[in-house]
Amino acid sequence: MCGILFGIQKQDAKSCQVYEKTWSTLQELNARRGPSAQDIHKITIAGNEPRGAETDNSQLEFYGAVLHLRGDTVTRQPHVSKSGNVLIWNGEIFDGIFVDHHQNDGRVLMDQLEAISDQGEKEHTKAFLDIMAKIEGPYAFVYFHASSSKIYFGRDCLGRRSLLWHRTIKEGTEGEIASLPFILTSVGYSTFRSDLLALEEVPADGIYSLRLGSEGEKLIARYPWVSSISDQSNTTECEYSMKLPFGRVNDHIPTEDELSDLFPEDIKFDQAHPEIVPPVTDDMKKAISGMIAVLGDSVRRRVQDIPRTGLPHDARVGILFSGGLDCLCLAAMADRFLPEGEAIDLLNVGFENPRSVKAKAAEEALALKRQKRLGLAAANSSTGSQTSRAQDSKYNVPDRITGYESLAELKRIAPRRHWNFVEVNVPFEEATAQRSEILERIAPLETVMDLSIAMAFWFASRGIGYIKNEQNEMIPYTSQAKVLLSGLGADEQLGGYSRHKEQFKVASWGGLIHELQLDLDRISTRNLGRDDRIISDHGKEARYPFLGANVVQFLSSLRVDLKVDLRYPRGVGEKILLRHVARELGFTRASSHWKRAVQFGARTAKMTDSGRSEIGQQVVDRGE
Repeated sequence: MCGILFGIQKQDAKSCQVYEKTWSTLQELNARRGPSAQDIHKITIAGNEPRGAETDNSQLEFYGAVLHLRGDTVTRQPHVSKSGNVLIWNGEIFDGIFVDHHQNDGRVLMDQLEAISDQGEKEHTKAFLDIMAKIEGPYAFVYFHASSSKIYFGRDCLGRRSLLWHRTIKEGTEGEIASLPFILTSVGYSTFRSDLLALEEVPADGIYSLRLGSEGEKLIARYPWVSSISDQSNTTECEYSMKLPFGRVNDHIPTEDELSDLFPEDIKFDQAHPEIVPPVTDDMKKAISGMIAVLGDSVRRRVQDIPRTGLPHDARVGILFSGGLDCLCLAAMADRFLPEGEAIDLLNVGFENPRSVKAKAAEEALALKRQKRLGLAAANSSTGSQTSRAQDSKYNVPDRITGYESLAELKRIAPRRHWNFVEVNVPFEEATAQRSEILERIAPLETVMDLSIAMAFWFASRGIGYIKNEQNEMIPYTSQAKVLLSGLGADEQLGGYSRHKEQFKVASWGGLIHELQLDLDRISTRNLGRDDRIISDHGKEARYPFLGANVVQFLSSLRVDLKVDLRYPRGVGEKILLRHVARELGFTRASSHWKRAVQFGARTAKMTDSGRSEIGQQVVDRGE
């Protein structure tokens, strides 16, 4: 994980003052993402030619902040070659290009780029895109190719790493032209703090280039991701494109023969009887074994070879742990691939929500009145009262309850693993105090829903909370894990949201398939950039095993009813494949857990009585 910051600015006194203030703030924010090392490299250009001497023209600034997660030693960046090429890299290469566990992947990538550096411009562009298309893993990058005076930049095809740009554009004869200043950054801040910044997320729809020209104007080009060879050859937008590492969602509509044995009318399903499961056909058995194989491989690649930077007993891997189906399967997989004596942190966050506490108190008062009216008040023994008080803790949110249930199942199937169940408890006052800062980190996404989700992830990834010691006492604990596994991507691909249910009701299997494809297409704009900016603010890196290229390809190729069968009730049909996987891994109770959005599970949604209908609206009150 790294912080990327790149800027092009004309060297005149009037524009430099505002730019330098903005640059300084962005540099501080990016340094939080990469606390291990930071460095800067500057190039002054005159016309089209990079030069080392001062001129009255433009200056390129490259700043890289490094979080050490690959290789034996900290490798500083930007990476600068003898030929003048510059790379700042924020990513992980899990496959496609071989990286030994002793090596730094940014350095390995730079070596690959140097091998093609002296080719002609067109040949170089094609060779460069071929290299980038091979990479399996999340990334954002900026690369300056000196001989062609071009800046290449972009995000991976799923947008798993954040990259924002500030640009002022106009249409030219050859396409979009950007005027200076031009800025690329991993993290930004709201426009109300700056006279300069108007940040947007760089779309994850391709890799972009910026040709350095004269008079402060730069021509922008895009090299798109395409889903098939035919799309690649028919691309008219530009000369080159890259093939996606996975296909489109299988659009086969299940036939009656394929579905005939899957829905016996005489079986009743409910949360009280999770042992009652849908029949498992031969096709489903193959899907289950295939899913366990590809998801296991994806987890393995994301937890192996993480350098140990703290004390020997510190956990290197944490899991954003609500106790739900997705994170529980990831925990079981991580247990398979980490050394037996090593701890894994399960980060479970709960918020003090005054509205929820008030509503619960009123509900309990009403229940007590009813008991007294029925003469049952004496039934509350001292033991029962103590249990009630423990259960009525203001942090006993739905995800805390589910988390402890799932922890018990984890301990049963993996008793030798040391599971640190970290209770991250967030008082209302602290949540309120951090609200403005969190809102800054999610910019330019600033809706009420973005904020409520981001608050849960920001506090969870910070990892400050409590764990139980061997005497079952709660003691303060701060997670040192730098890699955090997230289950994001499971609901989008396996039909876990209520909108999938609605589409199935309205348009049957065809509507469901359409919605699954839509979710995959827009995942970069809805979730990933925001989550990366939030989690990385603590010098942590989120990794998404459900979004590994092999996992996405496997799930996209499956027949839809093998992933999700919404003829079944809630807790059975959505993510039906993952529920079968959970049972195969030994989780009986958790296999029937319902989907609960993080803002409701951790109770960050609607923390006050105001703004009850603001979920999709911009946040205008910044808590000042």
